[in-house]
Amino acid sequence: MFNLTLWRPAMIAVATVTALAAGGGAAYAAVIPSTAPASTAPGGVIYATGVHASAAQSIRSSSPAGALTLKTTDAYAADQTSPNWSGYVTPEKTGAAAYKATSTTFTVPASITCTSTDTASSFWAGLDGYADGTVEQDGVEADCTDGSLALYAWVETFPAPEEEIVSGATETPAPVQPGDVVVSTVTEDSPSEYTFAMDDETQGWSVDAGMAMPTGSKGEGQTSEVITEATTECNSDGSDCAIMPLTNFGKVAYTRASYNSGTNYASSNTTPIELFETDGIRDSVGALGTDGAFTVTYGTPTAVVPNEIGRADLATAEAGIRAAGLVAKAAGASAVGNKGEVTAESPAAGTRVAVGSTVTLTYTIPKVTVPSEIGRADLATAEAGIRAAGLVPKAAGASGVGNKGKVTAESPAAGSKVAKGSTVTLTYTVAK
Repeated sequence: MFNLTLWRPAMIAVATVTALAAGGGAAYAAVIPSTAPASTAPGGVIYATGVHASAAQSIRSSSPAGALTLKTTDAYAADQTSPNWSGYVTPEKTGAAAYKATSTTFTVPASITCTSTDTASSFWAGLDGYADGTVEQDGVEADCTDGSLALYAWVETFPAPEEEIVSGATETPAPVQPGDVVVSTVTEDSPSEYTFAMDDETQGWSVDAGMAMPTGSKGEGQTSEVITEATTECNSDGSDCAIMPLTNFGKVAYTRASYNSGTNYASSNTTPIELFETDGIRDSVGALGTDGAFTVTYGTPTAVVPNEIGRADLATAEAGIRAAGLVAKAAGASAVGNKGEVTAESPAAGTRVAVGSTVTLTYTIPKVTVPSEIGRADLATAEAGIRAAGLVPKAAGASGVGNKGKVTAESPAAGSKVAKGSTVTLTYTVAK
C-alpha cells in the first residue's frame, strides 16, 4: 500500500515553475516537490493502493514568468458557449435543493497530440464554479510543454490552489497514461468539507480523501458539472491571466455522468456548453446517452460534402446537404417541375468542411433544340415529337382531326435553342 499526499504548491520550495489553472478555470497545477513540504494539505495523507512510482511523469516549466497563481474564469453557459469550458452543467439550485455530489467515468484520450506550442486541457467532475465563487473538483490534466506530454491527477477546493496527487513516500505523481479509465467523484460532507474520490482503474490506484474548504470559503452546491477545460495561466501575482491553447486530445469519452448519488445526466436536467476560443470552435459536445454518457471532440466538427450532381429534384438535393450537417443554398434556375438538374456544388462534392458550412447548389435547366414538325399532317404525331425533345406542345389554328391539314408554323422556330420544358406552339392549317 502506498500513501498519496496532496501537497499545496504554495508550501513547497521548488524551482521556477509554471502553474496552470485546471478546474473551473480557477486553480493551478501542483508540481513535484524538490524538497519536503512545510506541511501537508488539508486532509493530510490520502491512502491508495497499487501506485507505481516508476510511472511518474515530471512537470516541467513552460513559462519564464515564475510560479503562477489561481484566477477565477467561470463558464458562460447562458448561450451554451464558453471561452474555456465544454461539457454539461445542471441548472442552478440553492438551499435544500442544492447539489451534493458529482461523479463521472471517463477514458483519458489515447491520441493526444503535442506540437511546439504549449497547450493545456483538463477533464474533471465538480460542484459549483458556474455561477458562484467556489469550485470543488477532481480530474486529470493533459499538458503539452515543448512538445512533450504530461498527464497528472489533481483535486481542488477553489479558491485554494489545485493540488496534484502524489506518493507521500516517493513524492512522485500517481501514474496516469493515455487510455486509462478514471472515475472522479466529488461529494459534499458539509459546505466546508468535501470528499474527493478518484480511481484509475487501469493503473490500479485509488484515493478517497476528505478536504476542508479554505478559510472563509464554503461550497454552495449550486451546480453539478462534468467538464473538459482549456486551462488558464496567470502570473504569480494573479495578473496577466490567459486561457491556454487547448491541448489536441482528439476525443474524450465520458461513459457515465451523474449527480446526487445516481441521478444520470440527461437533456432534461443539464445544459450543454461548447468551448469557443478566439479562432473559432475548438470543442464539440456530443449528445447525452445512456448513464449520462457523452463525448467531447477537439476541433471544429467537419463533414464531407455529399455528391448531389445530376439530381433533378432540387428539394431532394438540398435534403441531402442538410442531412450531412450542412446548409443548402440554391443558385441558378428554379427546380419547379424538375425540368433541370444540379450541375455544380460549391464547395465541391467530397470536400471536408466545418459542420454548418453553406453548400451552394447550382441548378441548371438545359437548352434543347426545337425539332421541325413543319408539314406534319398528323398533329398528334407533331405534338409527340415536341414532347420527345423535352418541350411542351401547344396547338393553334385548325384541328388536326382527320389529318386534313398540316403544321405550317412553329414558335419558337424549328432549330431554335430553348430551355427544356419550354412551350412550342404548332400552327395547324387546313388547306382551302
